[in-house]
Amino acid sequence: MSLASSSDSVSQLNPASPIETVPGIGPKRAAALAERGIFTILDALLLLPVRYQDWRCVQKTASVKPGMEVVVEGTLSRVTFRPIPGRRFRKLATAVLVESSGARIRLVWFNLTAHMAAALPAERRILASGRVSLDREGAKQIVHPQLLVCAEGRTWPLISPVYRLPRQIGQKTWAEVISRALSLMIGSLSGAIPDQIRPPTTPSLVKSLLAIHQPVPDSDIDALRDGRSDPHRALARDELFTFQLAISLERSRAERRAGIAANAIPSLSARLKASLPFALTAAQQTAIDEITGDMASARQMNRILIGDVGSGKTLVAFFAALRAIESGYQAALMAPTELLAEQHWHSFNSFCAALAVRSAILTARVPAAARREIEVGLADGSIQLVFGTQALVRSGVRMPRLALALIDEQHRFGVFDRALLKNLAPAADMLLMTATPIPRSLALTLFAHLGVSRLDQNPPGRIPVETIVTPAGELDSAVAAIRSEAAHGNRAFIIAARIADEDTDELASESIEGLMLKLPSGVLGGLRVGSLHGRIASAGREATLRRFRDGLLDVLVATTLVEVGIDVPDATVITVLGADRFGLAQLHQLRGRVGRGSKASRCFLVPSLGADAKALERLGILACTADGNAVAAADLALRGPGDLFGTRQSGALPLRFASLMDVKLIQESRSLADAWLAYDPKLALPQSRPVCRAIDTMLESGFSMADIG
Repeated sequence: MSLASSSDSVSQLNPASPIETVPGIGPKRAAALAERGIFTILDALLLLPVRYQDWRCVQKTASVKPGMEVVVEGTLSRVTFRPIPGRRFRKLATAVLVESSGARIRLVWFNLTAHMAAALPAERRILASGRVSLDREGAKQIVHPQLLVCAEGRTWPLISPVYRLPRQIGQKTWAEVISRALSLMIGSLSGAIPDQIRPPTTPSLVKSLLAIHQPVPDSDIDALRDGRSDPHRALARDELFTFQLAISLERSRAERRAGIAANAIPSLSARLKASLPFALTAAQQTAIDEITGDMASARQMNRILIGDVGSGKTLVAFFAALRAIESGYQAALMAPTELLAEQHWHSFNSFCAALAVRSAILTARVPAAARREIEVGLADGSIQLVFGTQALVRSGVRMPRLALALIDEQHRFGVFDRALLKNLAPAADMLLMTATPIPRSLALTLFAHLGVSRLDQNPPGRIPVETIVTPAGELDSAVAAIRSEAAHGNRAFIIAARIADEDTDELASESIEGLMLKLPSGVLGGLRVGSLHGRIASAGREATLRRFRDGLLDVLVATTLVEVGIDVPDATVITVLGADRFGLAQLHQLRGRVGRGSKASRCFLVPSLGADAKALERLGILACTADGNAVAAADLALRGPGDLFGTRQSGALPLRFASLMDVKLIQESRSLADAWLAYDPKLALPQSRPVCRAIDTMLESGFSMADIG
């Protein structure tokens, strides 16, 4: 009799049933699982193995060597226990695995509980898996091996999954829970993709989960471990279909929103173009045409401008603002820091001084009387363009003629801030801007409900930043460069990951506090050194940045707060300590803090003393390319999408199974979503219920379309 029919209560279970309804999960285990976000049976089934133990290739102990990961077979004999001093309820266990030939290898377990020690299968035939090492006498041993009992007359799983679990739940227990859950749900689980459009070669959700949790002996172990198996891809396709359908719904809603048609004769923007002392790049002109084309439409624009460091993104934004102003409307640009807002304002006045556009800056630093005057000008429309921070969305600001809202470094704002800016004029066009390099595959996924404009060219004349990977922990070359540049009136950044010091002699991982104690009185003696980090109050941070920008500091020792929001043309050296601990895309952003003027600049990447060969290889990628998209693609493959933005924001990317490097699968899933919406535009058919539930689950997890734009 199957578990699904063993009782009325069990037979009524469904994928949304609480996990504690599965036999083997009591209140304590359920509470531990809840801390990992596992509340339901479906949550449990979607917790995929982190790796697989392959028991198929058994080796002879005589042939194994230290350092090898091996599987050996024999009888577990001479099991002994010793108490561990100071650990009353813990034991050291040793045993000998004896092969049929009589060859032996020692097995060792440290820190076992009495229950764990008693469970060791003494005098049973077993498989043992682990890394071979040498004991003090030079004999081969395996420390903390995994064991599999070879029960007589029974077969055992030759490929067994390994999960990342709370300590209250063992691997064997969880495998039994998953087996029961699969039995219970065998007829209840449905994938999001309706059968009418599901590719015929794609296994169903149930078959996919069975193949992943209980692989058959001839499974491709490498594909399973890498998440490339057909069942893994089926889960990814199902997830991407749900995601793309949610985005398609948002896109169709956006296309129905009425906007403001900014379609007057281009007088101001034409004058700006004619006055520029340089030619726009082809990418800039294309982006301007895409943006102004959207703005001329009576439909609301929702577009993102992705521009690498130094690509001229700000100038494109100015053309968009002028397009709104020359059409009789207003524009507003919101930046994440006061300094960045000021930089944009000064740049606009520099480029557009002759155009007689009345602009203003509105931040927390603006005095009350001046703020009231600005608010009046915004309300009556006499101020045509305003630059600011979150101060723009404080109560008291009204912009009845607002036709374009620009948000720079959009991922640094919360959803609430962006919504408030849009609420100043609900019909206004929205242009999001980011300097974070985002590969096309990721942009296709994240921003499918937005128009995407890309700046993939740098203006001519920019000197590429020389990137140097130093020996681990070695600062001499960087210090020499800093002193040389300071002697010529230039400035330097030193970036560290931590604020407070720790007990370490490793210079490459020192904190801001430790560096400030050593550098000004040591190798940087005589230079003006300041520090910047998140524990300094906002006003103090802004003051330090201004001092550095204005040349009152030679060196700024900082955390990644300087990743965006500061433009210092005289900064020609940046040194990143512990560079192996940062993502490549973040390092690329930090590198962009120098080389912003006409002077040759250098970026020193100083690895930690413990950096391994793989970490050094990553840094080598950055040293070999200045292309932000290539860097971001490498970072996406190595670390995942969240690191492109410096942090994994809750809810911002609800994808657990899909690889964002799989452009073909992304495009296929989008086509499936569009096809299903054409067939069932309101998702009212019974076949749409599974995907509706999947979208609801995605939304319940905290995901919102606003999180990504």
